[in-house]
Amino acid sequence: MQTILILFALATLGCGGHENGLEPIPRNRTLIMDCAESNTCGGQIQDYNAFNPYLPGATSRIGYNFLYEPLYFYNAFREQNNLIPWIAEGHQFNADFTEVVIKIRHDVTWSDDEPWTARDLVFTINMLKDNAPELTYSTDMKTWVKEAVALDDWTARITLTAPNPRFVYSYFTANFGIGVPIVPRHIWEGQNPQTFANFDMQKEWPVVSGPYRLALSTPGQRIWDRRDYWWASQSGFHPMPQVERLIFLPYMDESKRVQNLLTDQLDTCLDLRPPNIKTAVEGNPRLTTWSGRQPPYGYLDFWPVSLGFNDLEEPFSDPQVRWAINFAIDRQQLVEVGWQGSGSPTLLPFPDFPPMHQYTDQIQDLLAKYPVGLHDLARSAQLMEERGWKKVDGFWTRKGERVRIIIDIYPGFQDLAPVLVEQLRRGGFDADFRATSDVYNRMAQGEAKAFMDGHGGSVSDPYLTLSFYHSRFVQPTGTPAEHFWRWKDAQFDQLVDRMSQVDPQAPETQVLFRQALEIWLRELPAIPLVQWYHRIPHNQTYWTNWPSAVNPYIHTAYWHRTFLLVLLGLKPTH
Repeated sequence: MQTILILFALATLGCGGHENGLEPIPRNRTLIMDCAESNTCGGQIQDYNAFNPYLPGATSRIGYNFLYEPLYFYNAFREQNNLIPWIAEGHQFNADFTEVVIKIRHDVTWSDDEPWTARDLVFTINMLKDNAPELTYSTDMKTWVKEAVALDDWTARITLTAPNPRFVYSYFTANFGIGVPIVPRHIWEGQNPQTFANFDMQKEWPVVSGPYRLALSTPGQRIWDRRDYWWASQSGFHPMPQVERLIFLPYMDESKRVQNLLTDQLDTCLDLRPPNIKTAVEGNPRLTTWSGRQPPYGYLDFWPVSLGFNDLEEPFSDPQVRWAINFAIDRQQLVEVGWQGSGSPTLLPFPDFPPMHQYTDQIQDLLAKYPVGLHDLARSAQLMEERGWKKVDGFWTRKGERVRIIIDIYPGFQDLAPVLVEQLRRGGFDADFRATSDVYNRMAQGEAKAFMDGHGGSVSDPYLTLSFYHSRFVQPTGTPAEHFWRWKDAQFDQLVDRMSQVDPQAPETQVLFRQALEIWLRELPAIPLVQWYHRIPHNQTYWTNWPSAVNPYIHTAYWHRTFLLVLLGLKPTH
């Protein structure tokens, strides 16, 4: 706590003060948050001197996610007009969705006053394509892009390898945590994007398009100050944000978050588990949430959580073992005990948003055929015995080796993980969990043989989440992978490939979805557990007009690509 208090003292003395060469800015014009990445545990931001958004797991989401502005934003909480044009004026596909022409606004500039043009978009696409599979989104660009060219400064033409009506939405629309960061060609050209740090305070790097500049970046805090000008304000597209300074403190555990919220030393933070958000809201009358000061203290996120495996490694490579593990799990108990009843289980890897119902409502017979939600220890035991496993000292054993399930988790899963572990142990699986600072990298490398992770994918139709299980993302254990499931099925790949080419509203999409999902359920490459809720506190001591269920102009997660819209919506309390 002492470190946080010291940092806060600096913040109140001008958010860094003259000691750091910063101009003083009042507390009531400053927004203070923590970091979302657990790799900053121990009071240190590990990548404080780097700003490369394409290195998997390497860049904390404390700047690149909202300062590289997208072509569009997407608001899943609106009833209509979900797509919000931003850098793009519009785009047009050809008749068979194999080519798209994108029109760029004429008045956008980077923070160094260079024009933001279609050439930056094209450069970004080609750079990623040329560096597959090493960079985030590079596999997708190599898979989908045949050619990307700038017809002029304001027009890009992207020719695709196959029809893809979702291309712009899937990759260049800021949608929850999804969206390709578009970087300035004049900075990145000639650099090796696999090693380029993109950080130099003397050169005023990183160069971004959003309304903030990097003022300080140390292991102890990252500070962004509002720039004197921003293209959107200059052109009349949008007023400047009223937040003048952003301070990101290192990742902290939930007890420290609650302490700092109670004393108004944080304005918002990474989401809290049900007991902690309840304690914070009851202890500070100035705290509210998406749902006000009442349960569930948050909103449904696009990140339903599954128990995942490295499906290349035994015994998890056997779908019958995965099904046996599934039957040992009681999802309702996970919610009732782990979340004190504040949440909901899931049988599918899709968020329960209304647009998804047109797809999920029509596969209930498949869920009866493949009873994911059934908690049945006898059936679990039958499957294990059929595969030659026997219980020795209460645990499934074969050839002297137990089924050992060490579940790697993010810190936010520490309420669910003990319940899940106990359920698995009662089912005869020698289970435990661990939360390490390198959990993301362990999953990416495949070193985590079992893990809990979410699906940041489908919001409006099921294609994107299904695509995460495509074999093009499979990498050998020890090689980083963009998606961690490491499962292969050739027929599934074919169905998902075809699904990508079909308009989401076409009847064929329903047919393809059903066929692909039946394979997925039969093989069960991951085990769906719970819907995810973001229970994010909004401290109104200094800032008001936070997003909410009654004012859903966007959701609140500041580590998502849409955080700029929150900054533009906040208003000073005084």
